[in-house]
Amino acid sequence: MVEEIPLPGGRVTSGVVRIGDTVRRPVGPNSTFVQALLRHLESVGFPYAPRFLGLDSKGRQILTFVEGWVPPDLGHFSESQIRQVARIIAAFHEATSGTPIAGDQEVVCHHDLSPCNFVFRSGVPQCLIDFDAAAPGARRLDVGYATWAWLDIGNADVSPNESGQRLAAMLHAYGPLAPADPIAAILDAQRRLAERAVGSSEFAERVRCWAERCGDWVRDHRDAIEAGLVASGGLTRRCS
Repeated sequence: MVEEIPLPGGRVTSGVVRIGDTVRRPVGPNSTFVQALLRHLESVGFPYAPRFLGLDSKGRQILTFVEGWVPPDLGHFSESQIRQVARIIAAFHEATSGTPIAGDQEVVCHHDLSPCNFVFRSGVPQCLIDFDAAAPGARRLDVGYATWAWLDIGNADVSPNESGQRLAAMLHAYGPLAPADPIAAILDAQRRLAERAVGSSEFAERVRCWAERCGDWVRDHRDAIEAGLVASGGLTRRCS
């Protein structure tokens, strides 16, 4: 008998288990694309994702297991951690930009770049996981959501000005292709998540309320966030 160890924390895909040095994930509507994406990332030498190894006898996807710690929720991360994760996201986008797997879109987006989908080792983000929602799209979709989630903007006990400064650090690490108006990208991410979080489940309602509350906070404090961004070189001018 091969021991199957349930892996906790998944909010989208249930039934994920570890067997030895592999992870087994049930297939879903987007699995064919995800498998092609992981094969592509391996072919171009992208080091920050698990490898797809095929399907097991139960039809589950087999992925390499990445040792480390996955945050169970959002929280406060250091500047070195947010800079590192921004570099990983930029490398992921660069690995798909201009390739057939991105189709006619700018890049392939992960679409769920929260801390809960990164593996840490020794306190450093090392690997991106859970590509179930991946699809071709625009960089700003991923960057808007990632900066909101990693900085916990609108939810953390951080001043708007400091949020702007931390946002600038993350944008600098991402590089010159970061959104020209990152606050608009964050607001768009919050709006889209609130619209998607519909249904009768208690979790969906919590997500919708959280996204709407964070969006209200960003709109109420946009001037102070932008001031922090400008002071830290994250914007060359104030957005209208």
